[in-house]
Amino acid sequence: MKALRFPMIILFISIFGCEKDTDNDLDNSDEKYVSTDVLVKIKGYYTIDKVFDFINSFDHEVENIKYGFYNSSLHSDSLQYVLDYLNAKPYTHEGDMWYVSGYLHYQTNQITIFPKLFQIKNKEYQSDWLQSMQILQLTEKTDEEVSGNTIFFHVPAGEEKVWVDKFKTYDFVEWAELNNYVNINPWP
Repeated sequence: MKALRFPMIILFISIFGCEKDTDNDLDNSDEKYVSTDVLVKIKGYYTIDKVFDFINSFDHEVENIKYGFYNSSLHSDSLQYVLDYLNAKPYTHEGDMWYVSGYLHYQTNQITIFPKLFQIKNKEYQSDWLQSMQILQLTEKTDEEVSGNTIFFHVPAGEEKVWVDKFKTYDFVEWAELNNYVNINPWP
């Protein structure tokens, strides 16, 4: 009988010891997001030069632009050259992190790269990126389902929701959203 006491206590605690969230509790919770952060996904057909014009039309800081991808028409043995060339740029990495990555496409053997552009509100960096595209014979992939850049804007604190709504009015914007905090429950 004493042997069953401990498992019964554990069972009792596990059944009655946790409060279960209802859908109403989740709906009524205050939305929590990172102050000043707004993420904007641009449709694939909208090329990087137009993205630069778009970000330059605002006074907002841009933390980074990412998720664009490019193919190079250089010979496949130039992959490391392309990566080294781009990673030498001050705006293609963040210190020792987030370097440009790439690979050779398994069917076409074509160089494909995935840059993340930092401090890109700087017009000299924008010009350099466009020149680098020419030098490295990079073409932006605009026809894939996953094409398009995501811009990480910093807008004035307290105006995040206003800017999300403003960004959504542009026809080339696929979506705009707050940088929400998400509660993770490891127990189903």
